[in-house]
Amino acid sequence: MIRPRFLHPAPRRAAAGALLSLLTALPAHALLRFNEGRDQIYVTAYVGAGYDSNVFTRADSDGDLTITGGAGMEYSRRAGLIGVNASLGWDFGTFATFSSEDFLNPSASLEFSKGTGRTTGSVQLHARRDSRADPTVGLRTDLWNYGVNLNLRYPVIERYSIAGNIGWSRSDYVDEGGLFSDLDTYTLGTDLFYSWRSDRDLFTGYRYRQSDAQFQSSSFDHSVYAGVSGRIVSKLSGSARVGWTNRTTTYPGAIPDTTNDGLYASVSSTWPVNQKVAFTLTLSEDFNVTSTNFQTRGSSADLVGRFSHTVKFSTNASLGVGRTEFLSGYANGAAGPTQGFNGADRTDHYLTAGFGATYAINSHFTLGANYGYYQNWSDLSAYQFRRHSVGVTLSTRW
Repeated sequence: MIRPRFLHPAPRRAAAGALLSLLTALPAHALLRFNEGRDQIYVTAYVGAGYDSNVFTRADSDGDLTITGGAGMEYSRRAGLIGVNASLGWDFGTFATFSSEDFLNPSASLEFSKGTGRTTGSVQLHARRDSRADPTVGLRTDLWNYGVNLNLRYPVIERYSIAGNIGWSRSDYVDEGGLFSDLDTYTLGTDLFYSWRSDRDLFTGYRYRQSDAQFQSSSFDHSVYAGVSGRIVSKLSGSARVGWTNRTTTYPGAIPDTTNDGLYASVSSTWPVNQKVAFTLTLSEDFNVTSTNFQTRGSSADLVGRFSHTVKFSTNASLGVGRTEFLSGYANGAAGPTQGFNGADRTDHYLTAGFGATYAINSHFTLGANYGYYQNWSDLSAYQFRRHSVGVTLSTRW
């Protein structure tokens, strides 16, 4: 089941990580298997209860008790040249006090992949509805996310290969007040890989990204970078790319364009200490567009540890920090773009931490518990807040 994208993902990382641990801890016994096991269908479900101390992620927000749950179906096919993965699911949430924020969100995804032959790649499509808190404005939002992405890789000569990707995504807000800005994002990129060793590829690449906002402004990113995939160093495996991005933002009429430059980084690496302990480090630095059409420069660093104590019992812990600098924006109804956040200087810093535990009751049911902490500091007092969340979840996979 697909989890929503969010400008500040840290507030829900602990809960999402715990849920992911629940689902991955369950054995892969398909409910239905046919075509000699090449086609498999799984059914998943979960239900949970918890408390969120800051429902709207702002300084004056109250807490609430919540009940969440969901059900989904997954299909996989491994026969012939093209593999297929598909999913269909629903998530729901109810609030004891803020009942107007209750939600029932569908999601669907479809992927066709080719992993053999000279040319490999995949086509991915997804659609889902998300309900979440947005610390940019201290409100909860409802939106539809759609997207399609194509990835290809082709070996050229000996150790060299080229890869390319093209994609489109849309954030479509369910917004009666006109505060939030729908956003269409188009990406196009290419990489040149050099197989340095059997376990390590070096690469260099270029990414073009265009973001068209509903409030009549567009941004154009040109990024160049170099990196390594596979074994990064010693026991760290994953992918790392570091480079530079130039962003130009255009506005309607005769309003002058704005230009920003900055570091571009995307690093994800895992260190398996032994069979029972593993750590994953994620680093990022990039430009973004907020839900209310403000240009930002964001950076984050997250460390997640996973610990397997017995066959049935495991725990996880996470720690993260981040920074978001508001550069400029073109809000709905404004006479023109403003610097910072509605004309005010604003830079947010956050710290997040979490802990989770899972216990496999049997081959189909797993019980989990999690706690998350989030602290946001901001130049604007209205967006300084602290958030605690705690919950228990029962999940199943057949």
